[in-house]
Amino acid sequence: MRKISLGTTYYNCPELLSLFVSRNLPFVDELLIVDDGSIDRCSIGEHLKPSGKLKLLRVRDDIGFNSHGCRNLIMQQSSNDWVVLIDIDREFKDPQYTFESLKSQNLYTNIRYLFMVHTGNWGSNVHPAVNDYLINKELFFSAGGYDEEIAGQRWGDREFFKQLLTAGGKESLLYNIDLIHTRKSSILLNDNLARSILDKPYASHQNLIQQRIQQPDPNKPIVQFEWYQLS
Repeated sequence: MRKISLGTTYYNCPELLSLFVSRNLPFVDELLIVDDGSIDRCSIGEHLKPSGKLKLLRVRDDIGFNSHGCRNLIMQQSSNDWVVLIDIDREFKDPQYTFESLKSQNLYTNIRYLFMVHTGNWGSNVHPAVNDYLINKELFFSAGGYDEEIAGQRWGDREFFKQLLTAGGKESLLYNIDLIHTRKSSILLNDNLARSILDKPYASHQNLIQQRIQQPDPNKPIVQFEWYQLS
């Protein structure tokens, strides 16, 4: 059976931490959580301690929305080649079944595997998840990872996925894996802590990203921020 790492990013929402860990840690081979520069009282080290399979990383400074850079860090630091990337406000309907299935079924390294996501009341709105998926390191880094030039801006997932396709990757939907959104997008939350004051309301570097969609750059700079691992 293959080994699976699970990675998520975190920002100022300690109420979600313990639930995410308790639901998933027993069934994965490694769990990585990256704190994207939370304020001190919400920092991951104030609410969790690393142990065994649980690896905690923290971005030293808040540089605005940097979840994509944090995902690059997760993929870089993962001990296993297969990694599930989901947001911290997602839940697998049945995490034990999910990870047993992902460890045992036939998978291909050139395919990004998507999950079925449920929003609203259970079953009322079902569609393929946008940015929650299983991927192999070989495919992820064939396009160099996410584009960190757009840190602070809340876009880039779809553009990165297009780069993966140009690099020779494929996509496949796993209809048997159900994922649940447990809250609204942080953009819609009436909570000042949900978003960084350093977020940028515009989309820059669009020409650069379009160039990479046409010709992915596996050697582009990533993890261009200071971080440390909690011990």
